[in-house]
Amino acid sequence: MNFISISKRQCVAALFAGIAISTGGCGSTNGKQDFTASNYYEFDQVNKANVSKLKVAWTFHSGDIRGNVQLKPLTIKGIVYVTTPGSELIALDGVTGKEHWRFNPSRTGEQLGGINRGIAYWSEGDDERILYTSGEFLNAVNAKTGKAIESFGDHGRIRMNEGHIRPANEMRITSPGAPAVYKDLIILGGMTWDAPSNVSAYDVRTGKRRWIFHTIPQPREEGYESWGDSSFYKNGAGVNVWGGITVDEENELIYFGTGQPKDDFSRPANKGDQLYGNSVVALHATTGKKAWHYQYIHHDVWDLDIPCAPILTDLYKNGEKLPGLVQLTKTGNVFLFNRVTGELLSKVEERPVRGSTLPDEYISPTQPFVLWPEPFSKQLLTEADLTTLTPSAHAAALKKFLESDTGWMVPPSAKGIIYYGIHGGAEWGGGSYDKQSDHVYINANELAWNIVMRDVNNTTGPSDLKFHPGRAVYMKFGCVSCHGPEREGIGSTPRLTGLDERMSKVDILQLLQSGRRAMPAFSQIPTEEKQALADFLLGTESKKSVATSQSKKPLFRSLGYIKFLDSNDYPATKPPWGTLNAINIKTGKIDWKVPLGEYPELTAKGIPVTGTENFGGSIVTKGGLIFISATRDQKLRAFDKDSGKLLWETTLPFGGVATPSSYMVNGKQYIVIAATGGGKLGLKTGDAYVAFALP
Repeated sequence: MNFISISKRQCVAALFAGIAISTGGCGSTNGKQDFTASNYYEFDQVNKANVSKLKVAWTFHSGDIRGNVQLKPLTIKGIVYVTTPGSELIALDGVTGKEHWRFNPSRTGEQLGGINRGIAYWSEGDDERILYTSGEFLNAVNAKTGKAIESFGDHGRIRMNEGHIRPANEMRITSPGAPAVYKDLIILGGMTWDAPSNVSAYDVRTGKRRWIFHTIPQPREEGYESWGDSSFYKNGAGVNVWGGITVDEENELIYFGTGQPKDDFSRPANKGDQLYGNSVVALHATTGKKAWHYQYIHHDVWDLDIPCAPILTDLYKNGEKLPGLVQLTKTGNVFLFNRVTGELLSKVEERPVRGSTLPDEYISPTQPFVLWPEPFSKQLLTEADLTTLTPSAHAAALKKFLESDTGWMVPPSAKGIIYYGIHGGAEWGGGSYDKQSDHVYINANELAWNIVMRDVNNTTGPSDLKFHPGRAVYMKFGCVSCHGPEREGIGSTPRLTGLDERMSKVDILQLLQSGRRAMPAFSQIPTEEKQALADFLLGTESKKSVATSQSKKPLFRSLGYIKFLDSNDYPATKPPWGTLNAINIKTGKIDWKVPLGEYPELTAKGIPVTGTENFGGSIVTKGGLIFISATRDQKLRAFDKDSGKLLWETTLPFGGVATPSSYMVNGKQYIVIAATGGGKLGLKTGDAYVAFALP
């Protein structure tokens, strides 16, 4: 663990005493962090008239280039707190970017890491704490010195996997969303592919769990009867809360969105709507008891989980102002609620949907269809949407389109379905809310996906149905979702081809048992199937045939998360492929929509800016600006919030696949962003944080 020297500690203490506290959507006011998910900053020093003059104020290199950082930096009293891919917490001087201290949460033999999208701050008198997650742990760190808070949990940390329905080593819960603070509680959502998830509140002083909400209800809990499998609450997995927690202090409520149960595309014979999957949930903050919920997809088999935290807003009904909540979704829909009563203010009707062609697969007979507000991204793929970039690209797209099912909520099948939404619409960056104009600004993805199901127990038929026994295991346990059907990797996920040159069978079996960094352990895979999987990855013959017996019932798994692309890896649909949108939440209309990001090689050919797939959110400021990076072209941009006009852009040293933030120190406004590349866009990884200010 790295600690600062006495002289540096004194320097940091002086800084805390003498520098004004920042304010804003994820900054602080009077030392209290804002957890409304508004991403609004009350700063106008940088504004429409002068934003074009922004220059780099400082750049900090953490020295860790092992992966993507999705963190939104937190600034308290002029100190900028950031993390690294290895989960180190670093305190930086807000003026110079100089490192004051660095905290390493890893203990002997541990390899911590994983996704971290936010950190939290709590204070009481002289006690000031930074709270953030690393792997399966929640850490409490002294905000001034960078030392662990010894009185919190186990010498400064608690293990989120303890105290659940299964032993701790089988839960594999992490919490990528930013923790939230309510009074003396630190509240976190959970994410796991191996076990049921939850939302938990811990005592901010001691680390003791004060309450827990099971997102897959247990017996005698409301919603338990909505699951066809009465044992899913202990044997199933998912319904993750990875978008973050929103806090309404005035009404003593917290809010969050949930994901779908696992597996993503097929859960045969598992009937019911499956609460609280794909739901917006409100809990009483002190007790964790449910206040209200709304399920926006019943029994999701499309991987259309709620990606981001809901936003606290003002809303109106018949001219009367109400306490509002806005939930943005992967489907491009906007759900509006009275956040106190749970009354749905959006206009929604239940519409019939097609049944499944897969054996024993249950599909809810109806799904909510939003009539108002209007969607901010594409929802239905039609022939008119197919690419015209080149004649050959159009012909290939048309062939695939005619071979596949398309439409609204068409279930997965062996034929294959093409639809929008797996990466959004909205994604984990969420939106930003400007109270003065009653607009929510949201970046959206406009890519379609081709999901094809195959029976992993079928050894007959066409060649693409014939599996090495280990390939069946590879699909059965979802390896294909991250590493691709041909093991070439997806985004920054490593390729598994040529693995025999880098690892032995013993190495692979150990990795499957224990996991490493972002990869979870797969100890639940039976020993015989692990052996077959290792053989498949190494390109060797398997001694035993497992998971492929024709006597077994059909077991359908997808061939992977396959984007609907042309032969040059551009989307096989017409642009725009990524957009920034201004949603008027009074009228429910999209006031403006502009492409977000570009492919320079296409622009050079005279093709209008197309937009690109994007990950990371926006912030909006009193100066009338929207700042956002997120794009494949590695740029940070500023847009006019009223018109969507691009006012400024700069190229970052590495992609800014994260949400920026803003702060004030000594009367100067700064905009800072993690620029580390990587992520689902597969950009080159780096280690930079970059801050901008006026000269």
